Amino acid sequence: MLADIHCHLDFPDFEKDLDSVIERAEKAGVVSIVTAGLNNVTNAKALEISKKYPAVKAALGIYPEFAAQMGEEAVKQEIEFIRKQKPFAVSEVGLDATYPDMEKQKEVFKQMVSLAKDLKIPLIVHSRGAEKEVFDVLKEMNARKVVVHCFSGKLSLAKQMEKEGYFFSIPAIVSYSSQFRELVKTISSSHLLTETDAPFLSAVKGERNEPASVKQTAAVIASIKGVSAEEMENMLFSNFQKLFMQ
Repeated sequence: MLADIHCHLDFPDFEKDLDSVIERAEKAGVVSIVTAGLNNVTNAKALEISKKYPAVKAALGIYPEFAAQMGEEAVKQEIEFIRKQKPFAVSEVGLDATYPDMEKQKEVFKQMVSLAKDLKIPLIVHSRGAEKEVFDVLKEMNARKVVVHCFSGKLSLAKQMEKEGYFFSIPAIVSYSSQFRELVKTISSSHLLTETDAPFLSAVKGERNEPASVKQTAAVIASIKGVSAEEMENMLFSNFQKLFMQ
């Protein structure tokens, strides 16, 4: 069994053939697909999709770009909406240096961390160009059930995060990305998960990504770690259960 712990099934890329996308994922052995919201509109869409497909779970959050734009009252209302929905995880949240107003981002991110702790559910974190800042917030707030999504920071920082018990979700581009291959080598198998970030980060450049690709990702991770694909799939799914089901 396999899990895609981070994707965006609400994106227009999937409007015409989402039934087929889910069917292909299930045929590949993917039993859990976590689709992440970014704001009030996409959070609602993630919930709608999760109600239609049993394999799909909704993760709700406020993405850094929108965190920097939203007013205080709008943030408060969305947090209360998320709280009432009791989502599978809080996502997609975090910090991103490519967007303005890092202090506003950080303010909203801290509220997201608190929400995940209150709800006792995992926090799936975006940290582009702000990995150290994200780590500082997580440590300050004693966040525990953490997945670091698409980590691209220093490997020394990744090891510090692993020591705190955080998990790292590996995308399909591990098949050709030296950055993610080194991350897989660095992090213990017991702290790895699979994601797609679909429709992005396909193993084939220029093609749409979809949840079924975690099958290939698990095989690549297995090859890097020097174990069988079956053994790695079992480990990855055990990690998923440990974090999301306990």
